[in-house]
Amino acid sequence: MSILEIIKSRRTIYQFKSKLIPLDLVNHCLEASIWAPNHKMTEPWRFWVIGQETQAKLADIYAENRALKRTERGSDTFDEIYQKAIVKFQAIPQVILVGQVLAQEPVTIQEDYAACSCAIQNFQLAAWDTEIGVQWSTGPIIEDKRTYELLSINSSQLKLIGALYMGFPECVGKSVRQPIERVTTYLA
Repeated sequence: MSILEIIKSRRTIYQFKSKLIPLDLVNHCLEASIWAPNHKMTEPWRFWVIGQETQAKLADIYAENRALKRTERGSDTFDEIYQKAIVKFQAIPQVILVGQVLAQEPVTIQEDYAACSCAIQNFQLAAWDTEIGVQWSTGPIIEDKRTYELLSINSSQLKLIGALYMGFPECVGKSVRQPIERVTTYLA
């Protein structure tokens, strides 16, 4: 496929087959990530490839946040939501966490966030090219202090900006975009 075809066909994937992702394909996506444009070559991105043991610990953080969003701790509903969330998170074939090194200057922080976003897009496109789907999540798991502790991250020096859930797609939806004429102004 051409790069435009890959861009146009890529979809966020929420349902994955249970097949594991080979490490060489994960590394292929990470290699694409680090070639993202970044002002002054700051290379602000950091990646954590999560193994099964760490994923089990993150599943607890994920499930608790998900249950607390909907109900109070200790209720029957809490336990039901919590258990379903554990199963859902554990079923994700591969989890990658993405962080941004925090610069001192506000302008650099903004530029670095844009660079990390480009790195994530490169990751998603490289994955899609190998028939792997990705969901970029910015849910509570990346804000939870327990995630930072688990990864030994100092939150004053690095901010988690995304959890990439990846796997071979169970199904792929369709999408449409507005024509470029609706979102573009041409000036003389």
